[in-house]
Amino acid sequence: MMRKLLLAGLLAVSLSGFAQKLDDVQRKYSDRKYDEAKQKIDEILAEPKNQNKPNGWYWKGKVYTELARLDSGERSFEQGKAAFEAFKRYQTLDESNKLGLLEQNVGLFQLYDLFYNQGIVYYNKKDYAGAYERMKLAADIEDYAYQKGFSYNDFSFPALDTQLVHLTASAAYLAKKEDEAIPYWEKIANARVADEDYREVYSTLADYYIRKKNQTKADKYLAQGRELFPDDNFWTAIEFGDPGGEYREQMDHLNDRIVEAKDDAERKKVMEERDALEAKIVAERMARFDQMVKKYPKSYPLAMDYAIESFNDTYGHEVRPQDYTSRQERTGRLLVKAIELNPTSAIANYVMAQHVYNQIYDLEEAQRQVRGSAAADVAKRKEFTTKINQKYEEVYGYALATYDIYTAQGNLNEKEKINLRKSIDILIDYHDRKKQADKVAMYEAKKKELMK
Repeated sequence: MMRKLLLAGLLAVSLSGFAQKLDDVQRKYSDRKYDEAKQKIDEILAEPKNQNKPNGWYWKGKVYTELARLDSGERSFEQGKAAFEAFKRYQTLDESNKLGLLEQNVGLFQLYDLFYNQGIVYYNKKDYAGAYERMKLAADIEDYAYQKGFSYNDFSFPALDTQLVHLTASAAYLAKKEDEAIPYWEKIANARVADEDYREVYSTLADYYIRKKNQTKADKYLAQGRELFPDDNFWTAIEFGDPGGEYREQMDHLNDRIVEAKDDAERKKVMEERDALEAKIVAERMARFDQMVKKYPKSYPLAMDYAIESFNDTYGHEVRPQDYTSRQERTGRLLVKAIELNPTSAIANYVMAQHVYNQIYDLEEAQRQVRGSAAADVAKRKEFTTKINQKYEEVYGYALATYDIYTAQGNLNEKEKINLRKSIDILIDYHDRKKQADKVAMYEAKKKELMK
């Protein structure tokens, strides 16, 4: 019996010592001597015997919250994190949350306000890494309070705070932490948020998973985006992705090496590397276009983009490609398809006119190579003349359509004015061959007016 009484007495002294020290922390807290209160609570919790006493952790949370609110920058952030961890530790040790209930868990709401507002400040001054750290902490605090069912003066956090989640993801993305941004955006997408302000969330997720070669997830977010924000052209462009994009950095490096080359031999060698890599990029893009037009055969924007890509791949080289003829045939076939899908497209008719005009140039060049006076040579030149005349009739239709569409449109931008001027040049050439001086004069006047 004596031993038991002695042990009980020792326990009372121990508890009394802890309580007295905690009272000292509370007094300093009440007197707003937060640095001194911090020193005391740190000393208390440094003792192993106090590690499992919940009240100590609660008061650490309170003290560190005030320090975080008074300080700024990294110190405020670290103190706020410590306060949040202290409150969570308290909740673990005292599931009844007696002290928290007395104050409606006000510390958690104070920490949320602090770091949300700090995050906005950092975001606005373009310190995206700092903004992300603070918004992430605010989101963690909010989620914790929601899961616990806490409220303060009848205010409760929502199950999904779309604005905070979106800002947190955006800050992470802008801080070059794309992989950390994605889970936040997925919260919005998985909740099927249909507000127009969040359309880019679905396209960003689809683009991310396309680049990561995760077609299942890419298809998931593409399907959600199409359903919630119907716009086939937009989603088709997102689905197309950026084939060959993984070589962009390598291409930039080769271009830099060309500029820095010490002599023509080195420059030629690097240019050959660059051209080979460019061919690889184009091949990947063409293969992707083939896949996409089969999947979306009625998409004019997709067909037109494919046709333009093919046009550039055919005619955009200083040295004619070995498969030039097959590229020409492909370009013509794709342009016919684009015009079928949208006959009143100025750009489709314009590119087709340029394509046919290139064919005329090729025929004229081939005709010039036939120099003999033999009957076979004369017949060959005549054959070329017939083909050239046929092509002029063909190009006239597309150039006139381009002219009519652009002039009816009005308010042309600079690129459209250039396209119209080139189309007028073709019309002038056509009527000059026909000896139609009045038509030539009319289009010359139109061209002069356009160039004012």
